[in-house]
Amino acid sequence: MISHPPSSTDAPPPERATFDPVSNADWETLRALGHRMLDDLMDAQRALPDTPVWQPVPAPGAALFAQPGPTSGIGALEAYEQFRTHVLPYGLGNWHPRFFGWVQGNGTPLAMLADMLASGMNPHLGGFNHAPAMLERQVIAWFTEWFGLSGASGLFVTGGTMANVHALACARVTVASRLGRDVRQHGVQSWPGEQPMAPMVFYGSRETHGWAHKAAEWLGLGDRAFRQVPTSGDGFTVDVAAVGAMIEADRVAGLLPFCVVGTAGTVNTGATDDLPALADLCARESLWFHVDGAFGALAALSPLVRNQVRGMERADSLAFDLHKWGSMPFECACVLVSDATAHHAAFANTASYLTPSSRGPTAGGMYFNERGLDLTRGFKALKVWMQLQADGVEHFGRVITQNVLQVRDLVQRIDAHPELERLAPAPLNIVCFRYRPPGRREQWSRPGALDALNRELLATLQERGTALPSSTTIGDQFAIRVAHVNHRTTDADIATLVDAIVALGRELSHASRA
Repeated sequence: MISHPPSSTDAPPPERATFDPVSNADWETLRALGHRMLDDLMDAQRALPDTPVWQPVPAPGAALFAQPGPTSGIGALEAYEQFRTHVLPYGLGNWHPRFFGWVQGNGTPLAMLADMLASGMNPHLGGFNHAPAMLERQVIAWFTEWFGLSGASGLFVTGGTMANVHALACARVTVASRLGRDVRQHGVQSWPGEQPMAPMVFYGSRETHGWAHKAAEWLGLGDRAFRQVPTSGDGFTVDVAAVGAMIEADRVAGLLPFCVVGTAGTVNTGATDDLPALADLCARESLWFHVDGAFGALAALSPLVRNQVRGMERADSLAFDLHKWGSMPFECACVLVSDATAHHAAFANTASYLTPSSRGPTAGGMYFNERGLDLTRGFKALKVWMQLQADGVEHFGRVITQNVLQVRDLVQRIDAHPELERLAPAPLNIVCFRYRPPGRREQWSRPGALDALNRELLATLQERGTALPSSTTIGDQFAIRVAHVNHRTTDADIATLVDAIVALGRELSHASRA
């Protein structure tokens, strides 16, 4: 009898592939690792005041990040050890109590845990009939009430840029439809045989965040569609009369104005445009009024400064970030549209595989998919909901009030110190200033001399890990910029920041003279 080698069908079946632990022992090993991860993060957050704000990645870590992708794994324990050693100590530092750069929130321990719950549950937030979608709509409804936009529609998105872009897209569709143009179907360009459409334009001050340029490009309007308006006499808020004059001139020139952007808390100085006056202007001109409240909108939660954002409740749309002054971990922004019907009309779509039913998980349809660009969306709202449930919105307001009072203390320290010079008003939570050495003024009167000194001062301050402000330019002057949305900062941290800047300024200016 002739024997044959065993066929492939005789081979034992391969072990089932899964990313779950296979045995009970494996589950317990992963559980222990998870507890260790949590303990390490809690320990790191508790120790933050005694650690550098920022430090560069050393050579071993840089070498690790240049390695090719692994073919075979090293196991969860070793992978975590690489994270703990080479990643955890070398972040940007925005969770630190002396981080004041850009406008970046710190996160909270509870929100960190909520993000773990959201990832573990891993629900799809395109819509669906499930509790996570109900929770997200509830959080949106809370903010519509707190911001005076009751009945508005809303959507959680990644950040302020996407929140503002969604609002501008809604404005473009809505205003064009009033004039009989369906830009969703026909776009903003004219095809052969069609009546040409006037170029659509929108307005904001020169202090408007850079999202406006991106939005103009992404929406096919072109960057020139963003009409930058001069600022008023203070140099930091929009000149409302100039907006009206530009609208009139643009219409005469054959352009189609459709939106005016007001800012609640400009990124450079924290200034807020005259929102009531802009709302009146838009009402007279039948234009969409959008408010970019990326961080400033949350001032409405503080009795101390809510009056600064008065008029925001009259917006057709509002963008705000909860990962800024709301202290939430990234990513967590939101757009609200006062006319819920217009919001839906701007993004509604149909597909056979998304057909709603009267029963089951698709009952009610894909609510969020029909109010924004994304179909696939994560569970961003859980951390906000859990923090609000735990502490209440009044506590959010107390943190914001605390930040503003600390900034006022910083302003007093700057104004009282002969070696510090404030370069702009500080109406909310941003201070722009510089170090100016005493004594030989002629040395520092040369063009660019003070700029160079303060650039070096800021870089050295950051590299030493003492504190981390960022920078901007006020007029033509380099400024150290403190943007304070930090719930971990103490009054002592503010004093440390000032003392460190003065000491470092003296050190560098003395070295320069030598």
